[in-house]
Amino acid sequence: MMKLHRMDLTIAIVAIALLSSTALAGTISSLPAPVSSGPGLGLVSVPAIVTVNVNNDNQTGATPASDNNVVIPLKRFDSAGLIDIVFTLGSTYGTTEYKVTEFVDNNTGVPWSSYRMQLGTGTGAGFVPFTTGSLDFDAPGFDPPPSSTAFAAVATSPYQLTYSGGLQGAGAQQHVFRLDIPDAGNTFTLRQIPTPIPEPGILSLLGCLGLGVIAKRRVR
Repeated sequence: MMKLHRMDLTIAIVAIALLSSTALAGTISSLPAPVSSGPGLGLVSVPAIVTVNVNNDNQTGATPASDNNVVIPLKRFDSAGLIDIVFTLGSTYGTTEYKVTEFVDNNTGVPWSSYRMQLGTGTGAGFVPFTTGSLDFDAPGFDPPPSSTAFAAVATSPYQLTYSGGLQGAGAQQHVFRLDIPDAGNTFTLRQIPTPIPEPGILSLLGCLGLGVIAKRRVR
């Protein structure tokens, strides 16, 4: 039987450890396809995920984040509830930066005053937002910053983006942001929540009811 030298044995052990590790990640995987759920869900098309430049986080040059893309051609909200999308991660032993472009369709019948995104794990009532870690919205630089065709402003933090300063009515609008994907975890959840504007008819009705109550009190 052939004997392994101590150095060869060490290399073999390290290689086995790396191959057997399931906790490392650095890219967004195409398979299995991301899974969407939530009360706002109308239709979410399968995201197109392209990774051509791994471990490119904070590289200088001509927009290196654009090398890696996640495109969601359609995310349709049929109600104002949230939508969770769970992505699977792959391993590169580094941090890969992605440009995410999604086309969000407001099919709720009510315009939105803001649109919020959160990063975390789990779905529905089991969702746990991130509060630490390097999987984030390209913090702290946010370079280039998130953008939207519906909203003029965006409040940024490592694990949450809030678009505002405009209205998103019927039809699709484009939202663009960046993600840093490090070697940590096997999946992550992108949660998105619109904020509907109360319908004027409802507000008017509430106002009339309030005035009616006041009038009855005066009569008494």
